[in-house]
Amino acid sequence: MIRGFMLIEVLIALAIFGLSAVFLVDGAFVASRAAQQMKDTRELEQDLIWVRSEVLKIADYDKFSEGGEINALSMGLVIWEADVEMTQVLDLYKVTLSLEYEGNTDYGIEGGVRQSSMYLLRPTWGNHPDFSTDRTRLLDERRRKMQEYQDEKKRGYR
Repeated sequence: MIRGFMLIEVLIALAIFGLSAVFLVDGAFVASRAAQQMKDTRELEQDLIWVRSEVLKIADYDKFSEGGEINALSMGLVIWEADVEMTQVLDLYKVTLSLEYEGNTDYGIEGGVRQSSMYLLRPTWGNHPDFSTDRTRLLDERRRKMQEYQDEKKRGYR
């Protein structure tokens, strides 16, 4: 008597193998797409960091506040604008930087806009007409507070 598998057993085994093969291949494609997307995102982030560093190198307030354009490696043309606000700390400015980029179809990077806020210490900007009055007022206020503190300290020792 020859023993073997029944037809139904073979069909069930083939169905299980087929389903597992489909899920295995699908998982590989998902992993491949995720890796590609992470690579594209990394290139985009590197370009954005480079553009932001180039913009922040500009020391002249007039050039900085008018904005401009920079060609990035993988994003194409980047148009940037800066909004500058004075803070209550002397020579410290709140800057909102807006970067608008075209994207690059070769790298699969879509166009978009990024905004970031940061604080910059720029002592030379205080002489600009946009800030000179507020800076003078703030400086006088700080001097007055320092003088009051010194006067209180002197009174406390006597």
